[in-house]
Amino acid sequence: MIWRLIPWPVLAGLALVLVLGVQTVRVERLKDDLKHARKTATEARLEAGRYKAAADLCKAALGRQNDALDALKRAGDQKLAQADKAAADARVVAASARRQADALLNAQLRGATACERAEDVRRRFLEAQP
Repeated sequence: MIWRLIPWPVLAGLALVLVLGVQTVRVERLKDDLKHARKTATEARLEAGRYKAAADLCKAALGRQNDALDALKRAGDQKLAQADKAAADARVVAASARRQADALLNAQLRGATACERAEDVRRRFLEAQP
């Protein structure tokens, strides 16, 4: 009822000041929220850039590691092939050596004396050497 004593232009002015005050507070709060949102967005972009750089670094490292693994596999395959060839060659040499040993063991010794027979074994052994 006190407002009936105050003229309406004053009441309207007070209402306007009140509304403007509330709106000013809301605008300032919105400005602060906008500033905070921009700061957060900037920080998020920076962090995303760091994560992308780290991911790119990891991709590059993974690529180098995969290349190194491929090179190791090729080298291992090559060494395995060399080892298989060497084993096959060794089997051939071993078979030849067995044949020569069997021939030496099965051969009739020549010579009238033990010394002549030993010399015959020695001669055959030297002939069998590659």
